[in-house]
Amino acid sequence: MFDPGRPLTGVRVADLTMIWAGPYAAKILADQGAEVIKIESPRAWDNIRTLIPPPVALGEHWWNTNFYLHEYSRNKKSLSLDLASDDGKAVFARLLTQCDVVIENYRTDVMDNLGLSYDWLREQREDIIVVGMAGFGKTGPEQDAVGYGPIIEMMSGMTSTSGYGDDGVPYKSGISYGDPIAGICAAAAVATALIQRKRTGQGQYIDLAQREVMSTLLGEFYMDWSMNRRLPEHMGTGHDWMAPHNVYPCAGDDDWIAICVRTDAEWEGLKRAMGGPDWAERTEFSDQILRWEHRAELDELVGGWTSTMSKTDVFAALHAERVPSSPVWKMLEVIREPHLSARGFYEPLRHPEVGIWSVHGWLWRADGAGPCILAPAPDFGQHNAEILGGLLGLSADEQSALEQAGVIASRPEGVPLASEMPPTPSML
Repeated sequence: MFDPGRPLTGVRVADLTMIWAGPYAAKILADQGAEVIKIESPRAWDNIRTLIPPPVALGEHWWNTNFYLHEYSRNKKSLSLDLASDDGKAVFARLLTQCDVVIENYRTDVMDNLGLSYDWLREQREDIIVVGMAGFGKTGPEQDAVGYGPIIEMMSGMTSTSGYGDDGVPYKSGISYGDPIAGICAAAAVATALIQRKRTGQGQYIDLAQREVMSTLLGEFYMDWSMNRRLPEHMGTGHDWMAPHNVYPCAGDDDWIAICVRTDAEWEGLKRAMGGPDWAERTEFSDQILRWEHRAELDELVGGWTSTMSKTDVFAALHAERVPSSPVWKMLEVIREPHLSARGFYEPLRHPEVGIWSVHGWLWRADGAGPCILAPAPDFGQHNAEILGGLLGLSADEQSALEQAGVIASRPEGVPLASEMPPTPSML
């Protein structure tokens, strides 16, 4: 039966990605129904597998169980294959004839150094779609630079726009924001390329520079400079024309509420929520421009009101008056927040070695879609026999020869079992 949540059913993807941005893109494709084959070398695997050691990574085969791996590679299959060897490259060539998409996020020179140029890939399948996700793109003076999420974020210009006051200190976001943003864009690029191929019969190469994806999020600042020769200033959680617009303290342990007043109507709603204090009727707060000019005093007064109540009570009062606002939820509060559970946001992820985890499901929900998570991230080399024998028709003897030569494996080379490792302190 067709699942409307999986429109990419029938599409096969060779996933050569590592860490976060690329695996996240391929995860989206897998969630949407594509058969994603995660290809890792026995000697150069996706090191997200071994980034978190025991005891945080559970189980004897800990390279198969860390939570990053299962967040970024669920619903995929695993083929261990040494692409640097002649035999591995020959197997990959056979696989490509049955793949629609190749996605990689290596440094710019890696694919060519492996002999896997776009021209070579097209020789195996002329209409192949290839996505290269190098940090800085495949051309330009910085093309050979290594780019991880924090580097991408800082070189995009985003970090320079965040900070407080006049100290000039930039602030990084709480996560490596560039990775998932690039991943989402790469998945969208694959979808549009598939539509184009259906129309024209032609594949294409997609050069997705992660830095450029991040920089496009700053389009208003480019425009402001082009039009007004004006650059963004550090505003903390304030705004360049809205007030009150900030994060305000509430009663409780490090509890806060975000409030954003855009219009006079919302200002009237805020006044009602606060019980109509006399100070709110002062002339300097009578319109949007004046409120912004007196924003420091206004923030202090609004914060005086919010600090007397819990963030949930403040939110309830503001919500009743349709004032844009939100409690600042701590991570555990998000996990326990009933709205997400009511919408079916969480799904069970079952792994034979560590049991059941509760994790997020769909990024978006198509009408009539079934469960998002059909399988946990694959064990290393879990689907070698299925892909090599079932899909490519290699005999058991041929597969055994590849394993003897180290071209395929069921375990990353040199990685010990958990029981063979010295005790390490918990990271939790």
